[in-house]
Amino acid sequence: MPKGFEMLQGLQPLKPVTETKVDVKSDSDVLAVKDELERRAGGRAELAHRVGDVLRRSLDRSYEGLTTGRFHLAQLSKTEKAHTGSLFEVELQKEFDFADGYQTDYQILGMDVDAKYTHSRKGMSPSWMIGPEIEGNIALLATADDYESLWSAWLVWVKQGRRNSGSNRDAKASLNDVGKAARVPIAVDAPLPPNTLLQRPAEAYEVMRFQGPMKGQKRILELCRRFEGTLLSRTTVVTVANQLDGPKRMRADGGARTRLANDGYIIIGSEARYDRVVRALNLPQPAKGEFIPLKVVRSRPEDTSPFFLDLDGTKWRRATPGELGSGVPKLAIT
Repeated sequence: MPKGFEMLQGLQPLKPVTETKVDVKSDSDVLAVKDELERRAGGRAELAHRVGDVLRRSLDRSYEGLTTGRFHLAQLSKTEKAHTGSLFEVELQKEFDFADGYQTDYQILGMDVDAKYTHSRKGMSPSWMIGPEIEGNIALLATADDYESLWSAWLVWVKQGRRNSGSNRDAKASLNDVGKAARVPIAVDAPLPPNTLLQRPAEAYEVMRFQGPMKGQKRILELCRRFEGTLLSRTTVVTVANQLDGPKRMRADGGARTRLANDGYIIIGSEARYDRVVRALNLPQPAKGEFIPLKVVRSRPEDTSPFFLDLDGTKWRRATPGELGSGVPKLAIT
């Protein structure tokens, strides 16, 4: 740090100190690193959960939906696609608070570990380009297919004889069959936290076809209608709105809660007044910034569907497909 700027170091926590390097001596060291990752995560299942979340964040940062309205890989340039790997490396280090490595991204148990990411598609084997500087160290290899909502990751000791002989101008090469066989899986074809818009591309097209910065509210209303009953993340909402105040477009005072009320839609958020609906209809609990657009109708005596009571004691249930709604229940004292 340049002289005179040292005081700025106290503004945020520093990374853990890089310790004396420990050489990787066998594949048993790879197993030890995996055990350490599971320990830091809180268990094997929690490790898979947290790495999946890291990949979700990395992909979403690549799309930059808030400023671009993009939400899938085909919308990115070649450079932007490659940048996902850098985002993954950064997000993974923040998630697990790794120290910097000497020749690699991280240090784990004193050993140098380098993160490599590549996009994958159904039916295609992922391939990572590994530079000669990684030889002798451990590589954490990750891949994700956002269209299929799957991801995989392995650890491998990159030593002589485990990379293909052919290489590019940077002397990088992919793993050969020996290297692939030596990989230790963290997770294989694990579920990737869903990209809601990619789950239903036809409906997503109908939502996003309203182009232009002045069409944000129209896209939000279409999102609520076409993704009724679906938990919508903050990322989905701001991508569709393509505006800084995306979540505001879901609320009252001119947002979706006001504009869709006459059609029977309630926009369930994290507020306590919606707890009775979430519990009664067994819905996922939205976190702050998440929403569930739900179309409801008054229950009839012959109805057997789950119901909830509004503040006046009236029974309400979720509307069936094609059923017309009219008004919404009173859930809060005004």
